[in-house]
Amino acid sequence: MAPRMVVIGRNARQLGEDEDHNLTHEEVRILWSFVHGDIMNPGVRAQLYGNWGLCERHSWAYAVVEIELWESGAGARGGHQPFDVSVLYADLLARMRAEIGRAHRRHGQLRAITRSGTCVVCADIASDEPGEMAVTHAGMDLEKLTAEANRMTYTKAWLDDTMRYWRPQVCPMCRREPGPDGDAQLCRMHLERLLDQRAIEGELLAGYLGGLERRLRQLTDSMTEGGQPSSPEADASWVSTLAWFNNWTFPLRMTGGRESEADPSPSL
Repeated sequence: MAPRMVVIGRNARQLGEDEDHNLTHEEVRILWSFVHGDIMNPGVRAQLYGNWGLCERHSWAYAVVEIELWESGAGARGGHQPFDVSVLYADLLARMRAEIGRAHRRHGQLRAITRSGTCVVCADIASDEPGEMAVTHAGMDLEKLTAEANRMTYTKAWLDDTMRYWRPQVCPMCRREPGPDGDAQLCRMHLERLLDQRAIEGELLAGYLGGLERRLRQLTDSMTEGGQPSSPEADASWVSTLAWFNNWTFPLRMTGGRESEADPSPSL
């Protein structure tokens, strides 16, 4: 049986599909709690491992909430950066790489990359009782937080400034127009479809995921006290990672699917 995907009201729309970017109060409240440490709960971590993270919508929403709302932090940027989401997905990349390495036949490969749980955020939204909660962690106004998150100002800056480096890695089946494949890999979603027909070259996939993991850990290190500076390729790695686990719809939509003409040096 396929894993159940819970969608409530506007959550059925893809993130960024309409002009207000459509994050709900409930989503921001839950994801803001994640950023403040709820994601470290052992039960939550076990669900995240089984489901290979959050669903497509809430993977990107998690990054958006952290980037938009977390104003201070370590490293050169000091805030508005994807630290927590990068830590989680670097862990997931390492686990996925190990699973792929142990799978030598088509059915084993398919089982390794297929989600086997439920998105934690979708499940929380479905189980929550309607309420009048107007504040969240540290007494912050939930309505203001939601409005700020939905502007996606800093998220769009990250996507625009790193596009030169993640664009060549876009899944060919997610891309809506011709473009260079480069070292592009099929995203996990499209690999599932391919594995319905034939096995894949596991070593090549593991190598690709290993490169993503190394760059993502470099980015994570740059966001810690005393960490080494990042690189443009590492700055783009969180985009490529979330897109590999989910698909490329969100970054392509937020950048208009266009190629970057900007100087490759990010200005984050």
